[in-house]
Amino acid sequence: MTYINQSDKIYAQSLLELDIENNQVIAELSEINEVLKSSKELVMTLSNPSINISHRKEILEQVFKNKIDNKLYRFLEILTEKNKITRFEAIEKCYETKYNEFNNIKEVEITSAIDLNDGYRQKIIQILESKLNKNIMPKWNTDKSIIGGLIFKIGDTLIDTSVKHKLESFSKIMK
Repeated sequence: MTYINQSDKIYAQSLLELDIENNQVIAELSEINEVLKSSKELVMTLSNPSINISHRKEILEQVFKNKIDNKLYRFLEILTEKNKITRFEAIEKCYETKYNEFNNIKEVEITSAIDLNDGYRQKIIQILESKLNKNIMPKWNTDKSIIGGLIFKIGDTLIDTSVKHKLESFSKIMK
């Protein structure tokens, strides 16, 4: 789990304000995070204060310039200048949370015993959107061990309507 500190929240808020007009940042943030996660050497170099800042910016330019939104590139430059590039993953997570709040989006993890067809998925999403009064961003999982029913994870809340859960509850009552 990534620890999010106050400065991460401030950087994420500035990103949100930057992104209000173009809605492109969220996709590019994920791509940047993958690049940074795949190259620890890159992160160590960009965050090393003993390496001249102009050299670090040259490296940043080689990796990201003209491949991402210019405002987002400038944001990476600032993180590099402030030696905060190591906080990128936490900033991205915080940004995603703020973006979802701003756009009234709720992430929901939905687990079923079988792969559901698109019709069932759309019906579930419609019901959830109606109940939660939010736009739903589902993450679908399949777990045959639940036998039937569904499990919903909404933030810290778990709603378990699975057959497995009902059988376990019934078993506890019978003891």
